[in-house]
Amino acid sequence: MQLIVGLVLLVGSIFAYWYSLPQDGQVRSFLRSDQVQAYYAVTLIGGFAGGLLLTVLGLVSLFR
Repeated sequence: MQLIVGLVLLVGSIFAYWYSLPQDGQVRSFLRSDQVQAYYAVTLIGGFAGGLLLTVLGLVSLFR
């Protein structure tokens, strides 16, 4: 279960990062506020780190 949740978090955070990249040199409309950008960045980093940790733990428990 850890492996699946970890992979979902990893893929979700990578997709969210890709979606938030500027388009045609313009910041996405939902990221116009500096405060929203900060919370979004912290959420992405937390999701990626948590997903990576859960994926590694899932793989270790799978091969043990």
